This record gives sequence, structure tokens and C-alpha cells, in this order.
Amino acid sequence: MLKLGRYTFILTSFLFLSGVTPSLFAYTFHVHQNMPEDAFLYMEFQGTNQQRWAADYMKAKAGGRYTGTCVTLGGEASGDSLNIQCGAIGITRVAADKPDWVQDVFIDHAILPFNWNAVGVNVTSYTHFINLKKQSANGDGLITNNYNMIDGYSYNTTYGFEEFGSLDSLIAIGLSNSEFSIDPKNCTESACSEYLGVATGVNENPTVDYMQNGSTTPLGNANGSKKLGSDDGTNYNCLSDTALFFCPDEGTKYGDTYQYPNVVPGGAKGIDDFFVGNQDWVIWEPSYNAATFYYNEAWLEGLQSRNHSLQTSAVVGRYYNVSGDQLLFPSLTHHYSGDIVQMTHVWVTTGYNHTDIEGWADEKYGKRQIGGTNPSENFEDYVLSQAYSNARQNRYNMPVGNVAKIILEQTFLTYHVRFRAGYDKMTTSNKTVWENMVKWAVRNVNAEMALVDEKAVMDLRKCRNSATCDNS
Repeated sequence: MLKLGRYTFILTSFLFLSGVTPSLFAYTFHVHQNMPEDAFLYMEFQGTNQQRWAADYMKAKAGGRYTGTCVTLGGEASGDSLNIQCGAIGITRVAADKPDWVQDVFIDHAILPFNWNAVGVNVTSYTHFINLKKQSANGDGLITNNYNMIDGYSYNTTYGFEEFGSLDSLIAIGLSNSEFSIDPKNCTESACSEYLGVATGVNENPTVDYMQNGSTTPLGNANGSKKLGSDDGTNYNCLSDTALFFCPDEGTKYGDTYQYPNVVPGGAKGIDDFFVGNQDWVIWEPSYNAATFYYNEAWLEGLQSRNHSLQTSAVVGRYYNVSGDQLLFPSLTHHYSGDIVQMTHVWVTTGYNHTDIEGWADEKYGKRQIGGTNPSENFEDYVLSQAYSNARQNRYNMPVGNVAKIILEQTFLTYHVRFRAGYDKMTTSNKTVWENMVKWAVRNVNAEMALVDEKAVMDLRKCRNSATCDNS
């Protein structure tokens, strides 16, 4: 377990207070909007007949490709010229960025500036990861199915957490005593006025909503204006007990790293724990889980059910009555689809060129012109995307729902591409390697997003009546 002293804690505080920590936006603004746009264009001009038909359905519902129903990105993007976009393609562009730009209020810190808005980034920006690693950077074994009470992954499963002074370790310590609010809708604190839903009618709360993998979350006993609490064994607990505050849950060691939270209520606070968290974990919501929430409960069910499992009865007939702005719901899944073609979202690290390569990608592919031929900007290649799409196992004949299968298949491809010569962008600043990786990512995600859009429409089509709607 990493031993950090007071100077690291002070340095961490300074970094967050001074705003030095770089943005954690995943594949920054323009890249995240370009990806689904290129995916949609691929569906129209290179996809299968079924994908073209699905694109036509979405255009009909939205009232056009770039005209018709308009949606707003909102949040920090309110003053941006791209804040409002219209039509089926415009909606997918907006939705792909929304999870990073709409501010959520699920985190609170007593000292550091994490109150309602973690270092200028909404807390869900810390939840767009899927971890496939089995060992830490120093070789310790990791519990890879390490879900906590809200389906998250332990931060110590990140690549490089144990490296002294690394961005990963600084963020983990900086988030140490933060608590999660699971009841923002009933919060009476003035800061709760900042709360915005990621899409109309969703008003999502990850500890309540993102439980598609069948977890049962004990909500505990909320108290105070922010509806926080510290009951043992609940998701109100702080993330780690460092410095001035004590987290009641110590956790259990595995591979010399504390990884099991909420198993030793009360913990064991000793002198060694004053500046060192004896748990050192930060909640990750697996991105496929959040993506499935938006896909199943928002898109397929139309928010008629919030019971964390797909109810086909709520899907029947929606093929006919979906509104244009509801195209936001399956398109929100695009955000997570884009995240998991980013290598550091699968190896799980905020360091190792994470923000550097995303800024570089925004300067390159982010500036691409539709249909252009600039090799330094036009990373899209519909012929290769078609090949990637055809190679996927999870294309057809899947039951209604289960969009996570498409995302997880891409996750494994992203995990393994790191071992391909010239693609390991984590350990080099060589821009040729970065370009290899980003081009690979763009072409893969165009295929992935096209499959998601196709499935989104075909799932509704299957559910035109109850006799054909089946998710068994």
C-alpha cells in the first residue's frame, strides 16, 4: 500500500485548489461530437441496408439530419456556439458530450473544492472507465470484480496508482474524504440549484439509477440539507480516511492493497492512518453500466420504469411514439462508446498521456471537415469501419436491450491493442504512435456507434407489439 505523508497531502490540496489539475474530459469536446457524426454518416453512406434504414428512422423522428428538433448541451457549454444543435445528427453530437458537460451534484468534500462539482468537472467524468487489468503497476494482484455498493471499481486498480506523486495517486488522495449524495432531488442546500439532468426527464443519480448489473444498494439514512450520511455499509461513506476525517470503513487487503470496501465497519484508525487513507479507493461507475441505463430505461422504456432491469412491457409501442428529442437517450450511450476506445479508460488511469493525447486529438481530428481529405485531421475511414463492424460478434440476433455487449466487446479490443507494436500511446510521447492509436479509435468507434444506433432502432422495431418483444 502506498504510504503518503503530509507534504503529498498539501501538494494535492494545492493542485486542486489552484486549478493545476488538467481537465478530465474524455476525448475532449469536438472529438466527442465528431465521432457520432461520422458514425451516422457511415451508416448512411457505407453501412448495411438495415443501418441505412435505421438512420432514416432517426432522421424522420428528428425532422432532418441537421434541421428539425433541437437540443441543448447545457452545463458549462451554455455560452458555446455549439451549445444548441438540431436534427438527428445534431442530437447525436450534443448527446455524445452531455455526460461530461452537465454538472452533477453527487460529491461533497469538507475541505477541498469538491462540493457539488469536482474540480470543475462533474463527478460522472470520473466514472467513464472499464477496468480489465489484473495486476497493479507494482505487480500486486487485483480483484477485478471489485464492485462497491454503487457498482464502482476501486481506484487502486488503476495503472500507476502506486507511483509516488503521480496524477492518479494525487487524485485518489485528493478525493479522500468526499461523500456521495444519493438524494440530490430532495436536497435543500442552495448548491443543489446547480443540479441539471443529463437529458430531459432523466435527472439521473448514479447511486440510484446505474444498477443494470443487478446490484442492490442500501441507501442508508440521509441527514442534513445535502442528504448525506455516514452509516456503516452504505454508499454515504467517505472514500478514504485521511487527515482530518475518519471514514468508518477500512476495507480488506488483497495483494497488499486495500480493495474490499465496507467489510470492516468502524475500521482501525492508527497513527499511520492520519495522513494515509487505510482504504484508498475512489468509486468508479463502469461505463457500460451507465450506458445501459440510458439505453434501457431512458430510450427503450421511455423512463416508464426505474427498477434497474429492462421491462419489455414499457418498450412495446414506443416504435411509433418516440419524439425527436428522445434521440438523446441512445446517443448518450455514444459518450461511453467513445470513452472505451481511449486506452487509458480501459487500463484506467488519469496519467500516462491521458489528457495530453485527448488535447492532441482535439487539435487534429477535432478540426476535421466532413468529407475532407486532410490526412492530419480526417482520421475517419468508412471502409475500415465497415470491416471493423463486420468483424464484431455482437451485431445481430441479440435480444432486446443488452447494449453492454457491444461496448464490452470494444473494451477487450481496446485493452489488447496496447500490445500491438506502435500503438502503446501510454508509455510514449511519440506522436506517430498517438496518431496510430487515435486513428484506430476513430474507425473502431464509428463501427461501434453505428451498431448501437442500429440496435436502438431495431430493438424498438422488434417491440412494435408484445408478441415480438423479447429480451430473454
